[in-house]
Amino acid sequence: MKTFDNSISKKMDYPTPIRISQAEPWQWNLLAKAFLNDPTLNFWLGKKTNEKVLQDFFEAVIKDTLASDGAVFCSPDQKVILIWTRHAYSKETPSEWKQRWHQVLESEGVKRYYWLYEASGLQIDEDKLDKSMLPDYIAVSPESQGVGYGSYILKWTLDHFESLGYEVPFLLASTRRSAKLYGPLLGFHFHKEILTPESSDIPAGVFMKRNVI
Repeated sequence: MKTFDNSISKKMDYPTPIRISQAEPWQWNLLAKAFLNDPTLNFWLGKKTNEKVLQDFFEAVIKDTLASDGAVFCSPDQKVILIWTRHAYSKETPSEWKQRWHQVLESEGVKRYYWLYEASGLQIDEDKLDKSMLPDYIAVSPESQGVGYGSYILKWTLDHFESLGYEVPFLLASTRRSAKLYGPLLGFHFHKEILTPESSDIPAGVFMKRNVI
């Protein structure tokens, strides 16, 4: 999962997350600010990464998620947002909004997007796709970082989907640090980090998995 908040959830009395049903500008604005220097998004978008491009990307991602029966959650104060994607959607006809975020990535970025997942070597059995979810993107506003707010919502939503019978077989973390922090919290272990010719020191992503694939 591509993340912005790198804190382990602490024992605090956070409010129950809200499931979003309507796309609004604050959502993609928060994500764009959070992912401006994100290694995974920078790998996909390349040199053209800027806040406006990321706003366009995340607007399309959110609208695509809502149109494809994925899920978007937020904190009641709109300081945290988390996008969940259905794995089965990868086999379905793309919505106009999926085509839109492909346009933002451009052909080279789309190739990089799919290459990153293919390079992980992770595969989900076809009969498990309908009941598999991916925590895809999470962003926490700067003033709410470091206190476990994002971690709480991530854990709450993971428990929610598992209570409904869904599996969460893996996640993609943007950095080694977020993988190390979120992995133990959510019961994931290290699988593989992906290095690219452009950067031999900083991975484009770190894959964490559970033993359900």
